Amino acid sequence: MGEDFLHFVWKFGLLDKNGLKTAAGENVEIISPGTHNKDSGPDFTGAKIKIGEVLWAGNVEIHVKASDWLLHGHQNDKSYDSVILHAVAINDVEITRMNTETIPVITINYPKSIEQKYRELADSSFDIPCKLYLPKITEVKIKHWLTRMAAERLEYKAEYIAELLKQTQSDFDRVLRRLLFRYFGFKVNALPFELLAQNIPAVAKKYHASLPTTEALLFGQAGFLDDELAEDDYYNALKREYLFLKAKHGLNPMNKSLWKFARLRPYNFPTLRIAQMAALLHKCDDLFDAVLNADDVREHIAVFEDVRASEYWDTRYLFGKTVEKPLPKRIGRTAAELIALNVTVPFMFAYARSKGDENLRERALNLLDKFKPESNSTIRNWAEAGIKAGNAAESQALLHLYAEYCSPRKCLQCAIGKIVVGDKQ
Repeated sequence: MGEDFLHFVWKFGLLDKNGLKTAAGENVEIISPGTHNKDSGPDFTGAKIKIGEVLWAGNVEIHVKASDWLLHGHQNDKSYDSVILHAVAINDVEITRMNTETIPVITINYPKSIEQKYRELADSSFDIPCKLYLPKITEVKIKHWLTRMAAERLEYKAEYIAELLKQTQSDFDRVLRRLLFRYFGFKVNALPFELLAQNIPAVAKKYHASLPTTEALLFGQAGFLDDELAEDDYYNALKREYLFLKAKHGLNPMNKSLWKFARLRPYNFPTLRIAQMAALLHKCDDLFDAVLNADDVREHIAVFEDVRASEYWDTRYLFGKTVEKPLPKRIGRTAAELIALNVTVPFMFAYARSKGDENLRERALNLLDKFKPESNSTIRNWAEAGIKAGNAAESQALLHLYAEYCSPRKCLQCAIGKIVVGDKQ
């Protein structure tokens, strides 16, 4: 049992209020628990507490042990002199204000059933801790929380994009490209792809009309054109072109060792993904306008669908190594949907938020309702637990809920977890 659990008990009035007294024997009546403070300072602000015959308004601090006050250094912080009540599970020491006045303290007692359910969720062997309780929760409450989660996921992504904007002096075009490059790398090569995006000079845009030149620039800056393969004409041509560009623009390639191939399916090899990215830049030189001007799901998908790596890659996944069965390396519809859903829609939302464009913000939110739900192991786990995503807004919400609440066991910060443990609101 930790402070977060005690915060939960206090916030939702789940403690035993009958015969509540301070350690000094004064009656205590909780008129209002106050507002939970997530920043520095006392845990709850603006509380109203009647102690004896006096009604106090101020802050409440909560600890597992009263001595945690000293452990956390509150005795040296003037902001804690405003505390009108110290609520603890174990009262092991008297606490005073800086002027030596004793701070009233109560011992928090609560029904053991609440802690039992909390422990059950915290120690659950299920990936989704409340899996067994979900059938008992109304669909309305679940849908309401998923709506909140979908919006929170977009806000999280918008915050990340805002950080990238700071790094690029508010260059939205560069930020969009960094996001796309990172997504093309998936989890395994996300970082080297993002580094590659940063390693592509602004002058590169004027070369996008030529696919071979764009390929040479990307592969060269990625560090893949440092070998001698005299029998591979395509490779040699790219290398000659890159050496020209390198000398002309003073380019510095990445270290090729950053790229990972182990345990990847050939279709996800970074070499093939770089070839597809070059084809995308060649096809759609102004990605920024294409994304912001896309009005519906079909137009968003069309930006990426059927982008095909050059013919050289029909029979290869690596330079100089052919495969028996030729296969055009296109970006299919499913992949195009995922790129639009995970990159361009959040980018639209972040751009709208940055510019205060409420219409564009609503367009981004509405698009999530129109995309098909994603299909992956996490979404399947939710379906097995009884919650099936009907659209991308719900699948995004479920992914966020799992990653930010279920996995780290933040059940007391989750509306569903609160219901299970004892929140009646």
